[in-house]
Amino acid sequence: MRSVLKVIDNFNKGLEILVGLALVLMTALIFIQVLVRLLFAKLNIQFSVPWTEELARYLMIWAIFIGAALVARRADALAVEALVQAVPASVARAIKYSAHFLALVFYAIIFVIGLDWAKFGMSETAPVLGVGMVWVYASLSVGAALTIVNALALLVEVWIDRKDILDVVDHEVDDVVHEVEMSLSTQKA
Repeated sequence: MRSVLKVIDNFNKGLEILVGLALVLMTALIFIQVLVRLLFAKLNIQFSVPWTEELARYLMIWAIFIGAALVARRADALAVEALVQAVPASVARAIKYSAHFLALVFYAIIFVIGLDWAKFGMSETAPVLGVGMVWVYASLSVGAALTIVNALALLVEVWIDRKDILDVVDHEVDDVVHEVEMSLSTQKA
């Protein structure tokens, strides 16, 4: 099972690179769009690049859904932990596992909806780029499938390593919370 988790993590590293490239390309496309609309217009250089806005939008959609999958593997999603921290540990664990289960159900629903949208997109084309919208709408199902795989990988890792589900949190958030608590305690003193 650990070898499967390692394959998933290596695949996720490739996805991180793709999302990073998508973000760089989106930034470049929007920069071009700003140049054309503002700078070149001021210089009376008239031309249009509508494809940049459309391509940036589609890259953003894919980056969001793939990024969601990466977040699921690391348990980095935003969460309100007030209730979990206010109840006894056994109840908190039940809440955490329930939340993970409900999230998996949600991802499955998104996957099915994405299949319907992709089917619909087979008869549609993007207005400017002229590519089939199936490639845009497929992001829902692909992202949901990857999120399901990564969420399950997280839960399997918790089970294999016998970790407490309450310890599986975004450590960056924990660091910020700790800094705030330290700051508050020094202010009181």
